[in-house]
Amino acid sequence: MSSDTQAENALRIAGDFEATDFYPAPFPADVPAIPLEKISLSKLLNGDKPEAQRVFNICTSTGFFYLDMLDHATGRQTWRSACNVRRLGSDRFANTSMPDKLQYKPLGGVSVFDRGYIVRNAVQEGDPVEREFFNVPQSEFYGTKVEDGGLPNWLSQDEDAFKELLTCGNQIARTLLSVLEKQLQLPVGSFTKLHRLNDDSGDFVRVFRYAGARADPKDDLVGLPAHKDAMSVAILFTWLGGLQIPDPSAKIHGLDVEDKDWRWVRPEPGYAIVNLGDAMEIFTNKILKSGIHRVVKAPGEQRSHDRLSVIIATRPKNSSLMKAFEGPLIPVQEQNGRIMSSLEWGHSLIAGIRMREAEAAKRVTKM
Repeated sequence: MSSDTQAENALRIAGDFEATDFYPAPFPADVPAIPLEKISLSKLLNGDKPEAQRVFNICTSTGFFYLDMLDHATGRQTWRSACNVRRLGSDRFANTSMPDKLQYKPLGGVSVFDRGYIVRNAVQEGDPVEREFFNVPQSEFYGTKVEDGGLPNWLSQDEDAFKELLTCGNQIARTLLSVLEKQLQLPVGSFTKLHRLNDDSGDFVRVFRYAGARADPKDDLVGLPAHKDAMSVAILFTWLGGLQIPDPSAKIHGLDVEDKDWRWVRPEPGYAIVNLGDAMEIFTNKILKSGIHRVVKAPGEQRSHDRLSVIIATRPKNSSLMKAFEGPLIPVQEQNGRIMSSLEWGHSLIAGIRMREAEAAKRVTKM
């Protein structure tokens, strides 16, 4: 599909969802983009076996794919809800004072970050110049209410929108997990029972705002350095470029990927970008893959525009033991030391991500 056709398709779909302003510039045709496979949500919900096999093949290799949100009523509701949350997020970022935003605090200490507002590199006047985001946790609506929780005034009027998106996302994530447990010949419910909406888990909806590029490109930091996700399933809605994953042929050492091996993931109108997180690698002893990715400034003409994204994060319930399941397709894993709960495991991963991010920021500022 040509870039002109893709742009026309984007505007047509955007018009259907009153989101034409989400596409201020086309994605460039001259950057190295990776052709992710497109999966039909409708086919998965209807038990299509070839489509289930395709998902399994992807999740045992790159772990990233496009999911069609417009070929089923559940997907269309989710897409509309994501557009709504993106729209209100843009408004709240622009029209809420920095002191008010900073009152919405994450939980104390290094935790599985599922709540609060975070900003990086705010200028003295208070306007964020690099990145800001807020998380709305599952605990606001389901499971155990967090002590001293509650949404701040600038978000409380939007509770229904966040609740709807969390509910839709959980249904889609559980659909994917059901497919994967069946493909792995595990008992029904092996994965899905660990990801019920009403169980305490640290699920969240996140709304990101990455600022458009500044005059001097050297001043632009990488939005998020190379990492994997501390969750089971991530469902990303984004309308401008910025997400990159390694080329399948790249040689990767841990999280180290050479710059030449990163490939752009083109946002496709009407599709979410789905990837598995580290929890699924642990549960399957690395049969399923948690995809490495990073976030950078948007390419081409999109670069000068603010990039907003919406993520639905699905995690195992807090009491889940982070160890491999026993199954005919899963290698036996030797257990060394105490097995962590999902909550403990999440704490340790988030601490590592924050440390790597701080180190990456220091390297850039020294250049």
